[in-house]
This record gives sequence, C-alpha cells and structure tokens, in this order.
Amino acid sequence: MNRPLRVLVLLGCLLGSGCGSLALVGLDGGGGEAPAGGNARLRVAAAAEESGQTQVALSMYAAAAAAEPGSAPVQARFVAALVRSGNLAQAEQVLGRATARHPAHPALLVQRGRLQLLTAEPLRALASFERVLAETPGDGAALAGKAVALDLLERHTEAEASHRAALALSPDSIALQNNLALCLLLAGRPAEALPLLEALAPRAPMLARVSGNLALARAATGDRAGAARLVGGSRAAIEARLAALALGPR
Repeated sequence: MNRPLRVLVLLGCLLGSGCGSLALVGLDGGGGEAPAGGNARLRVAAAAEESGQTQVALSMYAAAAAAEPGSAPVQARFVAALVRSGNLAQAEQVLGRATARHPAHPALLVQRGRLQLLTAEPLRALASFERVLAETPGDGAALAGKAVALDLLERHTEAEASHRAALALSPDSIALQNNLALCLLLAGRPAEALPLLEALAPRAPMLARVSGNLALARAATGDRAGAARLVGGSRAAIEARLAALALGPR
C-alpha cells in the first residue's frame, strides 16, 4: 500500500476524543485550551456537547468566540469543537484568523497540529507540536499529538517515548493507552500491544476503534478467527486491514 493511503487507514485506528469521525484518541483537552469555568457561554457549550446537542454547542462556542475575538484560548476551544463535529474547513478559517493575531500561541499551535494530522500532513503536524514543546516540554496535548505524528511517519521508537510521556501525565486515559498499544502494534510488537488492548476493551465497550485494534492485535499474534469474531467481520477483512497497515506475519 502507498504511504498516503496507509496514513489514512492508520488515522481510522486512532482514537481521539475531539476529532470527529477521524477521532484521534487523546488529542483533545490540554494544549492551553481555556477552562470553561470563567465563561458562561463555554460552560453551556460544553454541557450541550456532552449531552449530544452538537449544533447548540457550536452556536454557543461561536458566540463565545465572537465575543472574545482576541482570546486565543477561546478561539482554540471553538476550533476544537468544529473539528469534533467534522467541520474542518470552518475550523481552518477560524484558526487562520486567530493565528493571524497570535501566531505562536500554544493552544492555537496544538489545534493547527491536530488539523494537520487529520489532513494527513504528519511532518507539518510534528513541527507544530514541537514548537509548543520547545516552550512547554510537559504539554500533554502536544506530547500526544507529536506521538501520533511520529507514528504516521513510521518513527515508532520515538513515538513510543512521546506516547509514554503523555500517558504519564494522564495515566487513566483510554485514548492515550489505545494509541500506545497501536504504536507497539505498528512497531511489530503485537505481543506487547495485546495485553494493553485486552485490559482496555472492557473499559471502552462502545468504542469501535478499541475493539478494532484489539482484533488487529489478536490477528497479528495468530488468532485470525478470534479477531474476526470480535468485530463481527470476515477473516478476509481482517487480513485486508493487516495488509493495509503492513501488519502481516513477521
């Protein structure tokens, strides 16, 4: 499989609260995003989004952003919400206006990196996250984003270190654990990825990507039939996904 297509397949395996249909697990929150506490509109927006009222949430995020056009954290929150809803073009527009005012603000750089990941530009995303980390080495969102970018660039040893650094800051994160397991799987270490995903699956029964990655790990360790049963698919479909990610027998 050519590399751009492999990147797109890999994006489909990553979980990330806050990245819409191409969710990148663990890439939401942090990165200088403003807490909702001091802004009533942001509090209402967050509550609406949590309850599934996406359009109400977006209208409130938009109102907050319009009321504070000079606030980089508020603009970043609006961009993140647009990305979660799949409105990448509008997110790019809002981010462009915000970065014209604040070209080096970490919250905006994190959002820029996330958008670059979703548009399969991992090298540019890596540069965005590294700009944040140069100033704030312990920024969890930037560490998580950097790890994903490195995985997309097939630099899995470096990616693992960044995944583990992000996970050390948020050890209970399902998203970050999933992405670390996927990193190990991509690095040709399915026997190490499998127990991580086996432990994670009961905590995230509704997350299809966790189940899908567990199926890949089982298949990569030789249990093709069990993998197919787990996701209700055929062995041929499992084999196709393994081939797409270059996870065949080693």
